[in-house]
Amino acid sequence: MVATELKFGVPDVDLTWSCGGTVNPSCFVGHQLFVLFLPTDQERQAAELKSYDAQADAFAGTDAWFLVIGQPETFPLLHRSTPIAFDTEGTAWGAFLELAEDELTSNREDGAGFLFTRGGALHRVWNGPGHAVELVRELKERL
Repeated sequence: MVATELKFGVPDVDLTWSCGGTVNPSCFVGHQLFVLFLPTDQERQAAELKSYDAQADAFAGTDAWFLVIGQPETFPLLHRSTPIAFDTEGTAWGAFLELAEDELTSNREDGAGFLFTRGGALHRVWNGPGHAVELVRELKERL
């Protein structure tokens, strides 16, 4: 049983935006949603963001929303213009970990990606970084 409240299958947790205000992953139900937990190391974060940036044109036609989650203390200066949701207490990571306990084998330091269907069902989990191309392929197959 999941201890964190869910809305239509997506964890209902408020996170602070790097650009001000708050965001809640459950507000995206009704759209395909990809939640990316960045690795905690700055160099790995930058590489992960760069790999997703390289796929931006391919993502454009997929009708998916993206929520990138990181830690404020390791947020790379190079990507200050990219809105990032901060999980300062680890609440979101705990909720997503609990939701995908059978599929998630990576730890918080490595990061992970979670793809939800329009109805909020968890469709797929990617452990660790480096899955931008696989995500594009998955989203295009779902069109």
